[in-house]
Amino acid sequence: MVITPRTPTGLQTLVPQPPPPNQKQTEPDQRTIVVQVMPGGKLKINQDDSNWNDLGPRLFDIFKERADKIAFVKGDDDVEFAQVARAIDIMRGAGIDHVGLITAKIEAGQ
Repeated sequence: MVITPRTPTGLQTLVPQPPPPNQKQTEPDQRTIVVQVMPGGKLKINQDDSNWNDLGPRLFDIFKERADKIAFVKGDDDVEFAQVARAIDIMRGAGIDHVGLITAKIEAGQ
């Protein structure tokens, strides 16, 4: 009998990298989708308001004809991580293959 340790697994995510210090920051690509989780259970998809019930169907509609199924999630500082994990779970259920995390430092270019 052979016993091998099992590697723990978690949520597979991408972390966007800030631009190099000397490079001018450009406007984000219009095809980039960011789900923002805000205090009080509020959500935004890019700049559009959303809610937990509509998040999955709206993301499914956005990504149904896209070849690249990549989106990002951003949780405000006052939001519990469980809410961010819930958004990631819904995003994965909507067919998004890769979910990236946006932090305040990355957004500030640090």
